[in-house]
Amino acid sequence: MTNAILSTKSLSETLLRLIQTEKVHIQEADNGIIHITPVREGSGLRGITKGSKFTTEKLLAYRREDKELEE
Repeated sequence: MTNAILSTKSLSETLLRLIQTEKVHIQEADNGIIHITPVREGSGLRGITKGSKFTTEKLLAYRREDKELEE
């Protein structure tokens, strides 16, 4: 699974007209489906990990480890 945050400037003209934000979250699932989600700036952090050292990268690493253990 691939996760990335991209500038909408890197998207094609067709997609650029549909998205009203400057950044998008791109996520590719194992089945090949790609999800594009607009990223709204200024929404801030939410949840129990706000202010902690727990990052998205750590979460994704834990998920990869869990997936490897399941196999």
